[in-house]
Parts: sequence; C-alpha cells; structure tokens
Amino acid sequence: MKSQSKQEIRILEIIQEEQLCLKIHIYFNINMQTQMRAVVLEGPGQEAVVKEIPIPTPQSGQVLIKVDSAPINPSDIAFLHGAYSSGKQFPCVPGFEGSGTVIANGGGIMGWRLVGKRVAFYSQSQFGTYGEYSVADALGCLELDNDITLQEACCSFVNPLTVISMLEVAKEHKTQAVVHTAAASQLGRMMIRHFQANGVRVINIIRRDAQVDMLKKEGADIILNQSDADFIEKLKNVTQTLRATVFFDALGGELTGQILEAMPNHSTCYVYGGLSLKPVGNVSIMDLIFKDKKVVGFWLTSYLKTKNIISQALLLKQLKGLLKTNLKTIVAKTVDVSEFKEGLEYYKKNMSEGKVLIRYEKNQQSIQQ
Repeated sequence: MKSQSKQEIRILEIIQEEQLCLKIHIYFNINMQTQMRAVVLEGPGQEAVVKEIPIPTPQSGQVLIKVDSAPINPSDIAFLHGAYSSGKQFPCVPGFEGSGTVIANGGGIMGWRLVGKRVAFYSQSQFGTYGEYSVADALGCLELDNDITLQEACCSFVNPLTVISMLEVAKEHKTQAVVHTAAASQLGRMMIRHFQANGVRVINIIRRDAQVDMLKKEGADIILNQSDADFIEKLKNVTQTLRATVFFDALGGELTGQILEAMPNHSTCYVYGGLSLKPVGNVSIMDLIFKDKKVVGFWLTSYLKTKNIISQALLLKQLKGLLKTNLKTIVAKTVDVSEFKEGLEYYKKNMSEGKVLIRYEKNQQSIQQ
C-alpha cells in the first residue's frame, strides 16, 4: 500500500477535526439550551428589547461564541438610532464587539483551531454581541493570552484598533502633532498614551475644565477648552507652531470647520464620529480651494479592507501587546443583559467615566465550570 505524504496526513487530520467540531455543534443544539437571551432591534430607530430567541448556527467561515462581556460604544448607540452603516438586516441582535469562548465552528480551517479558545471578537453578523451567543467571522477573532481577563479584552477592537490605525494615518502624513476632539473619551485617552509613546503629540479639545486633570494624568500636555473665548486663537497658535496638519474629529457640527480653518495649509480633517448629531459644517470654501485643506470620512471597517491579510495580522499582533497598557479600557459599570436599557442610559450620560459592559451573569458560573 502506498504510504501517505505529510500533506495527505494533515488533510485527514483537518477533516477529522472538522467532523469533531460538527459533532460538538450537533451535541450542543440537541442536548443543551436552544434559546438565548438577547437584545433585539426590530428596525432602525425602534426601541431595542430583551427577549429570548433561538441560538444561531454559524455558517462556513464563522464561529459560534458564548459571550462573556460586550461594551456599549458610541457606534452602537448610532446603530440603535439608525445612524450607522452596517450590513445587518432587521430584526437583528446589535453589538459590534465583545469577548467570550468559541464553542462551535461553521466550517473552515481558521474556525476549527479556535474551538475552545477564549477570544476577543468583532461581529457584523445578524447575531451581534448583545446576546448570550454571537456569530462572528473566524478572521474577526483574536485569541487571548492567559494574562488578560475576558472583561479586559471585550473592548479590544472598536477603540484600540481605531487608535492604532489613526497613528498609521498620522505617520503617512508625516505630521508631528494631531488635533483631536472628544479628547476625554475612552478613545481620546488611548490616543494620548499611544500617540505620545510613538512620538506624535496630541492637541486635545475638551468641553469642560473638569476634564483637564483627568487628561493630564494620561500624559496630555496640550489641552484646549472649546468653550473658552480665546479657543480659536490658542488653537491657531499651537497648530501653526507644531505644524499639526491632521485633525481627527468625533463630533461634527460647526466646530469641525472652525478648527480646520485654524490649522495650517494642506491640513486634513478625518471625521470618524458624529457625537453632536449634526452635519459637518462651517467649512471654508477658501480653505478647500486655495489652502488645500480636506475633509474626509474615516471608518475603521473600510480602512482595514485596504490592508492585506499579512498587514491585518501585524495590526492584531500589535493590538494584542497593548491591551493592558496604552490601549487599556476603563470600565465604569457592569450590567446584566436584562438591564440593558438602564446601562444604555447610564452610558449616554457618563461617557467620559468609562465603558458600560453587558454581561450574562445568570450563565457566568456555568461558563467557569
């Protein structure tokens, strides 16, 4: 009988592992719970409600994850209000990022190796992270080391990966300083730590003097209050002195144009959020035509699509090494999924205090066992 090559043996091993994963999935559906608690959104702008729905089945290239924790982000709030682009069809389970344990693979080499592993993950599927179980692309999962908890890791993608990508953008412009609105946000505080550790200074824009001390503790050395009468004058002086030609804007509204006008020629504003709930405005025609200033959108999902698989892998490796240091997330409050509405309202009123995490306390003991 002809001996098998190493490649043939490995193929057989993969098939056997795939079959095992399928058996686990079948056993899970037959012998364990078939319903889960989840936040369900029937349509854009409608009120999200917590109800029991069937546990989803992952498709090829996807994995099924038993969720431990999921944060509420501004992008999640925008999605709930119908103001965020997503491929989700309604009704759906919202929530874009979280952490948990992979319990089944829908098919594919990437998925089988994750079964049984703790992961942080990003989900654009119909079954997002605001449910006891979520479906995600295997490529959207980050296997976790043992020195980080699932609660620490659940905020791994939206803010940290955005900050890493923004630093790449700043370096492409060869600028030594950037302007950032909403500086007291979790992302803003990460930006201070990560940018300044990499030699790029941040000109931090805040709305209240009470936020100054908090940012100084993060290492901020340039903090401007947009409510001050001389705000624009101060901003113009510091941006011209430091040649800050990149502006990351989380707000929108009239302030966007005012800040861009104060910046040097050839500056670019990257709008990545709309916390003001107003269109970008007050942008000078003179700036656009004669001073070569630009206003463009920045969406992490689109930015990552410009990267090949190797570049994406390098980004994730960099991310993994910074989750407990420069890109750590502060948690202000934890709620059970049944308290989603209360947690959402708390976060809306206290965004600068830290993240609100949704957990599934009734099931945590069984997860640990």
